[in-house]
Parts: sequence; C-alpha cells; structure tokens
Amino acid sequence: MKKHKNVVMGRKAESIYSAMKNNWIRQTKQEKACEARQRIESFEKQMERYEASKAGYAYINGISMPILSA
Repeated sequence: MKKHKNVVMGRKAESIYSAMKNNWIRQTKQEKACEARQRIESFEKQMERYEASKAGYAYINGISMPILSA
C-alpha cells in the first residue's frame, strides 16, 4: 500500500494552519481507534482470565451484552 499522497497539479497549496488542522484531525482519529482496540483487547483478556462459569450474557431491550459476575 502506498504511504504517500499523489500530488495533483491543480491543487491549492496548504497553509500551515490547514496542515496543522488536518494533522490534528488525523491524529485524533488514530487515538480513538487505538483506544477502542485497547478496550476490546482488555475485555477479551479479562474474559479469558475468568472461568466460563463466571461469564454470561444478559438480554436487555433486544441487545445481548456479556456480563462478568464477581
């Protein structure tokens, strides 16, 4: 996969402000994706740590949610 952008000849030059804004937006998207990945991984590790008898599913308003009992 290409890691660089193709430069289009008719494109307007980016100002420092717009470049910083675009970089900030890209960085926040990456941080949110990383946080979501960490939450999922930590939940899966916690499910593996506990025995199957301690984990169950609760059906609330049409949504099945995994529940860990203490």
